[in-house]
Amino acid sequence: MRLTPLPMLIAGIIGLVRFRQLSPSLRYLAVGLNGFLLPLNLTGLVFLFLHRNNLFLMPIYTIGELWILVLVYRQELRSPAFTRLVPWLIGAFTCYAVLDTELARPDFTQFRPSQQILQSFIVLILVGLYFRKVISELWIVSLVKEPMFWISAGLLIYFLGYLQIALFSNYLLQYSRTLNMNVWAVHSLLFIVLYMCYCRALWLPLQK
Repeated sequence: MRLTPLPMLIAGIIGLVRFRQLSPSLRYLAVGLNGFLLPLNLTGLVFLFLHRNNLFLMPIYTIGELWILVLVYRQELRSPAFTRLVPWLIGAFTCYAVLDTELARPDFTQFRPSQQILQSFIVLILVGLYFRKVISELWIVSLVKEPMFWISAGLLIYFLGYLQIALFSNYLLQYSRTLNMNVWAVHSLLFIVLYMCYCRALWLPLQK
């Protein structure tokens, strides 16, 4: 679990070094990673090491991550209908997350997974739209050389796994604290896989 910031930091460095060579969609990812996700993740890790409650950071992280990913896929899908939907999608999710968080105040002692479950479904839909576009248009010569393929594959693996954790985490905590910790160790592994995919995507040269 302590290794999770490492691939995130590497992805952030790659994004900074190769920023000028990145496509517009990957620039959204690089800016969001370095300007928001990485600092917030490190802040949460500091609270963890200090044995302080860091659950109040989760709604902020969830909202910000979804904003970044929606902007990435808006640029990549280039769909007028989806572009018109983006402000409503982000606004509705933000309002829901804020209202749901208000119900958890003032102590934030329990993990409330509803925001993460909804986020997971939205991201999986975005990934599905991307793969549908790839299959229908057949414009990619080699998938392994396409940065957005690696991003989408990483998100698919991560959020399919994270969805199961969000659904059953509170039950597992009541059943066995050790089992719960093992499950969150699996989450850390999924997180590392996701950011290794990000590293690969940000490192690949832009295809013509």
